[in-house]
Amino acid sequence: MESPIMFIQDKKEFFNLLDEWEASKQPVPKKEVKESDEIYLSQAEVARFLRVSMPTLISWKKARKIPFYQHGRKILFKKSEVLDAMKSTVL
Repeated sequence: MESPIMFIQDKKEFFNLLDEWEASKQPVPKKEVKESDEIYLSQAEVARFLRVSMPTLISWKKARKIPFYQHGRKILFKKSEVLDAMKSTVL
């Protein structure tokens, strides 16, 4: 097994190796990031979107009439699920 350690004798050799290394670097192709089609809304945004008060929205959330996601204290709603809930249930 060849040792990965290499001793450089002078500055010229160092700069030649550095230039070779720079030339050998290939640009890393960026991963194609798909933008999520899903839009997440906060409680205030959903209340404004549905034109209801915050207490009304909170009562709907507690009654599980609107699906929501909670991470710690942060509560988010998927816009599509909110629209589906509004279409399918009588609030």
